[in-house]
Amino acid sequence: MDSAGRDRLLAEHIRARPHLRDIFQFYEKIEEIWNTSRPDDLLALVDLRDASLRDRLSRGIPLIERPAFARLALPQTGQQFRKLLTVMRQGGGEREQYASRIATFMRNGRKPEGEVIAELLAREDGHFDTISDTMEVPRPLLVYLLKMSLRISFERLHETLIAFLRTLEWEYTHCPVCGAPPVIGQAVSNDRRRYYCFFCSFHWESSKMAGCPSCGETDPELFNLLYKHPNEHQGILACEACRTYLKMVDQRAGPNLLNPDIQEVLGLHLDMAAGELGLRPLGQPLVQAEIIRRPGIDDYRP
Repeated sequence: MDSAGRDRLLAEHIRARPHLRDIFQFYEKIEEIWNTSRPDDLLALVDLRDASLRDRLSRGIPLIERPAFARLALPQTGQQFRKLLTVMRQGGGEREQYASRIATFMRNGRKPEGEVIAELLAREDGHFDTISDTMEVPRPLLVYLLKMSLRISFERLHETLIAFLRTLEWEYTHCPVCGAPPVIGQAVSNDRRRYYCFFCSFHWESSKMAGCPSCGETDPELFNLLYKHPNEHQGILACEACRTYLKMVDQRAGPNLLNPDIQEVLGLHLDMAAGELGLRPLGQPLVQAEIIRRPGIDDYRP
């Protein structure tokens, strides 16, 4: 969705849902950053001349290999990251404290923010956890800031890859571009679903799942749509066997594409309900089973 379309959609939701005004206004500030920023070129992460790419995809291996990030400098991403920290400071309280800790870590590293981000993305999860502990900043919050800083760069990459991926038959539940799990599922027909990547925001389609995408459970008593909001057309696709869930949106009647960021806000009550049921988001390891902390969203209280 282009920036004008996102701005229009945010304005509509603010008018229709004044009780969520503060959250949507936080996203408006992020939109302002995107609208005044330039993307980094991420094409170096994917060599489209590599004849083995289609074979890798056929075996469920995503296009991007994490060590490839070490080849990038990401100057524009670094600028957007700094602007996001400024937005967090303006929120005061705990968010301001976290922003100050992150900024201090970046200064002490004596490297541009973009280079630090590239190094973080290139390393294994254990290194990422160590950095999170050193900063004294929750890992999910750090992931959130990174993905928002990279959003417009990933969108530019997706535009380049779309012709390559157009004919892809992808029946896996992780993103074919970056390998992250979906954050939202969308019913587009009775037998097709669209999934939106948690990290890079790419979307792809596959046939309706015959069983739980995490453990394969097919018993409808254990794997089913637990709840559907009558107005928002949202629900939780939950598995009692492995205790995971995925938020689903029924848009078989349109519109064709949804905005996953806005759906995250609209589905806040679903995350809370799933947490009360002891479920964790699809794709999260058990040791990281916590609701993704999104500034302005997860600290929201009605």
